[in-house]
Amino acid sequence: MPPIVNSSADPALDALNGTGVCGHGTPLGGIPDRCGYGQRLPFLVISPWARKNYVSNSTIDTTSALKFIEDNWLGSARTGTASFDNLAGSIDDMFTFGQANDSTLLLNPKTGEVLH
Repeated sequence: MPPIVNSSADPALDALNGTGVCGHGTPLGGIPDRCGYGQRLPFLVISPWARKNYVSNSTIDTTSALKFIEDNWLGSARTGTASFDNLAGSIDDMFTFGQANDSTLLLNPKTGEVLH
């Protein structure tokens, strides 16, 4: 099960892992009937500064991309106090800023295999 980063504001209706188990609506006040993260999905970074052949072990969600934008171009201003970007994990470890990854990766368009 994914970590519970913000528990439900309605513990009587939690169906994920039992009534009242999800918590008391903290730290962002909770979302009714929502108990932590949902399904785990791949997060791909495609950039000249992306680490090559790297798999991050950071716990992130889709708002981690929003947090990255806010931190880099909006002076770390957040969209609001109840937004999950306040709790989102960082994706900074997925980059090598200061040195662009100059190797070009070409794939076979039919098979997806790496072309040499």
